[in-house]
Amino acid sequence: MITLEKFEAKDIQRLIAWVPDADFLLQWSGPKYVFPLDVKQLTATLEMTRAEHPSQFMFKALLDGTTIGHIELMAVNYVEKSAVLARVLIGPKQYRGQGWGKMMIQLALHFAFDDLELEKLNLGVFAFNKSAVQCYKQFGFKIYKTIPNRKNEGWTLLRMNLNRSDWIHTIKIDESGE
Repeated sequence: MITLEKFEAKDIQRLIAWVPDADFLLQWSGPKYVFPLDVKQLTATLEMTRAEHPSQFMFKALLDGTTIGHIELMAVNYVEKSAVLARVLIGPKQYRGQGWGKMMIQLALHFAFDDLELEKLNLGVFAFNKSAVQCYKQFGFKIYKTIPNRKNEGWTLLRMNLNRSDWIHTIKIDESGE
């Protein structure tokens, strides 16, 4: 079973090791970070998690005590009750494709909607990442905007969102098996 714990400074080197090249970094984090990913960049993000009402949450995902993933909530807006689900990654290749990412996302959604009482989440995902797009759709995320990349058509960005009410409906269907 996957659990989420706060990402800490001691987790930075592990996360850096999971990012092999610039394309992977862009796919995972968008344009926020530059390759090579380093301690300075991640420390700056980690600092944003330390406020009384942080605008960012960073989590590591553990499977039986072994860290296998990373996920974040960014741009948390407590007034508008919204945030961005981001930087979803199952790091070690041997753990990919086994449903752990889906479980990690499910836990992050529970945190966002239940603990933070948010009403809306959105995310960005590249269209070529078909397995991620399909995974998000299973949770009720819907594409609301397509942003083509004029320099490289393969990097079309899909913006997706999920309202709390749609998520609750998706959970009830999932639990009833219908």
